Amino acid sequence: MKIEFTHVALLVSDVDKTADFYYKYCGLTVLNRRMDPNTGFRVIWLGTSLNFIIVAFEGEKQPVQSLAKPLSHLGFSLESREEVNEIADIARKDGTLKYGPVYFDAVVGYICEVLDPDGNSVEFSFGQELGKNIKLLS
Repeated sequence: MKIEFTHVALLVSDVDKTADFYYKYCGLTVLNRRMDPNTGFRVIWLGTSLNFIIVAFEGEKQPVQSLAKPLSHLGFSLESREEVNEIADIARKDGTLKYGPVYFDAVVGYICEVLDPDGNSVEFSFGQELGKNIKLLS
């Protein structure tokens, strides 16, 4: 059996604001836009390809985060500390910087977190092994 991770789904209050945020901060574009026939929700697919996407469902209720909200986040890898600093500067000006930039350790790396329009945390990092084509030690 081959299992492939294809998407993350988020309930959002406004798909257009969500699309604008993820384009500005992450370079993700709307790959698909539709109305869900069962729920009536507007739905968008955000990504750079169909290999992995964020599916954003617009709902009538405000999105609810779990008790794990301080740790729940989406993570994006950048190519340098300078790029993390740039994102943090933009977010600081926009009033959406949650924290950082800060270096944690060799595993977590250099990161900042930004809040999307619905308060979901988005981490931007440099120096993590995630997303790199490396072989893990067993």
